[in-house]
Amino acid sequence: MAIDDPDLFEIEDIDEIGIGIFEPGSYFERYMDWNRFSHVLYRVISGWVMMFVLTIIIMVPLIGFVGIWGLVTNPWALLILTLAEFGFIIPVYRYVKKEGISLRSIGLKNMLSVKDIGLGVVVGFLMLAANLVISYFMYQFNPGLGGDELFFFPPDGEIEKLIWVSLWTVAMFAIVGFSEEIVFRGFLQRRMEMYYRDKGSKNYKTLALVITSFIFAAIHLDLIGLGTRFVLGLFLGYLAQKRNYSIIGPTVAHGINNSAIVIMALLFT
Repeated sequence: MAIDDPDLFEIEDIDEIGIGIFEPGSYFERYMDWNRFSHVLYRVISGWVMMFVLTIIIMVPLIGFVGIWGLVTNPWALLILTLAEFGFIIPVYRYVKKEGISLRSIGLKNMLSVKDIGLGVVVGFLMLAANLVISYFMYQFNPGLGGDELFFFPPDGEIEKLIWVSLWTVAMFAIVGFSEEIVFRGFLQRRMEMYYRDKGSKNYKTLALVITSFIFAAIHLDLIGLGTRFVLGLFLGYLAQKRNYSIIGPTVAHGINNSAIVIMALLFT
């Protein structure tokens, strides 16, 4: 079975490769067997652990200011804790550097594409609609079930609320959405797709999409929200596949869905 060079997908959407000789494998890994893919999984798990470590590091001084209960109820504490999401991408970045491949290989390309941003907006609102529908039926099944909005406590005062929701919106796009889309779509899903393709699976795209979406949902450690996040992961992963794994579209979609949760928390509290 002949395997296409992974770099071919990258060369097609580069406006100008530059002067010199192109070296195969400079944009992407040349192959993806189990040994290499196990390292990919290890990096994802390492990033997850590092995110928790950074969370604890940030929590320690915060507790001194707001107390333990304040970590949940203080309107600014949870916002500050989102910075720990950057820990998720550190092992991925180190993997890229170790392999000597381009940052394009984790989806950092075409970041100003109007088409990708536009598709991200459309998919983001579709995700939000799906999120609300699933949440509605879950509430009908069990009214005691809550959602992510229960963890958002806006501050008092109109100006403070405006600043708070603005910062949360930026965080959902630039921190949470950006970090998670690099890890799950740009890094994990694309390499899982390569792994199953190299194994000769005819359904390698579907397998990568479904399995990555499940991992994305499970790694949040929220049993109640598992089904919802799985569906949202399918939206994000499908968009990534259709746009050759540029993460700008999924990041925008991710940010829109998450930001809407914060805005609803502001409107209904």
